[in-house]
Amino acid sequence: MTGFIDGWDRAYPVPVSLPDHRFSEELVNQVAAVLVNHGYPPLSNPFDWGDLDLALAAYLYGIEETE
Repeated sequence: MTGFIDGWDRAYPVPVSLPDHRFSEELVNQVAAVLVNHGYPPLSNPFDWGDLDLALAAYLYGIEETE
């Protein structure tokens, strides 16, 4: 997003260049660990992991889930 505040161009979302080796299971695991370390409940369900994966993709790449 550019032009929101002059001189404050945003770094995210980044352009999609798939496959992106940086977006990995290890990244999702590390983000989950940071959340737990800050007092959020552990991801105990496969759907939680999938939702976190989708949320990270949406933030990093601007990919919105379509239903």
